[in-house]
Amino acid sequence: MKKNNKISGITLKQDAQKSVYICYVEEFSNELQEKIRELLNGVWHGVSNYQENQNIYNYTNTVKDFLDRYQEQSDNTKKGIIGELLTHILIPSYISDLEVISIMKNKEERSIRKGFDIVYSNNSLKNIWYCEVKSGGDVDGFSVDNKNNEILNKAKKGINTMINDDRTTLWDSVLNDIRLTIFDNDKQMDISKLLKLDHPNIENRNMSRNVILSSVLYKSLDTKISYENLKRYKMNIDNEHIFAGLIVFSIQKPTYKKIENFLIEESNVKNDGKN
Repeated sequence: MKKNNKISGITLKQDAQKSVYICYVEEFSNELQEKIRELLNGVWHGVSNYQENQNIYNYTNTVKDFLDRYQEQSDNTKKGIIGELLTHILIPSYISDLEVISIMKNKEERSIRKGFDIVYSNNSLKNIWYCEVKSGGDVDGFSVDNKNNEILNKAKKGINTMINDDRTTLWDSVLNDIRLTIFDNDKQMDISKLLKLDHPNIENRNMSRNVILSSVLYKSLDTKISYENLKRYKMNIDNEHIFAGLIVFSIQKPTYKKIENFLIEESNVKNDGKN
């Protein structure tokens, strides 16, 4: 897996062969702000859907739609929503083979997506990856590494439960998202075929899926998540042989509030034609 150009204000530690990544978000830089402006429409509505409906989905309206659903949530839920947004932005920025095939907003209700947090297609390996994002802030007597492991364990439990529940609606939702995220009709069909191999209604379906566990730890960077600890954590899960493939992607950032405040400020800016 290749790495794209780095984003200023973020230090990345990675071992692409071992599929372990840590992003230390040291500064909410202008470049990261521009990245959010650039990608938010696609993350929220789906890239294909947005490109075909730019007269409806301008940037300012998308920010307002996001905040309408976000601001009524509890603080813990807000941390999770910002964590999911960050994961949407950062994973494709650093793992370029992965292409998002799901959208963030809930199509049926005025809320955030339910089911799989993010689903990716790997364009090189021709397979599907299911991502579960969990966020947390209070260390509460835990070391930073233990807290991050705890968050990852919640992600592991959550994705395992969804995969083993065999709820057809989880896969049906992603199948519907493909047309919203992928332009090319042939590519849509190819990805749909891959996704259907995992579908609970298929008799000889894949029983072991590819998974991305993403943790977002809101904690001062005075003490950072240990890269060696994260590699050990992944190796231990690899040894359990519960997933066909595994990527562990951790993000550490002092607070979620800077992104929240940025989006509120953006919503107050007059629509100046930004898309």
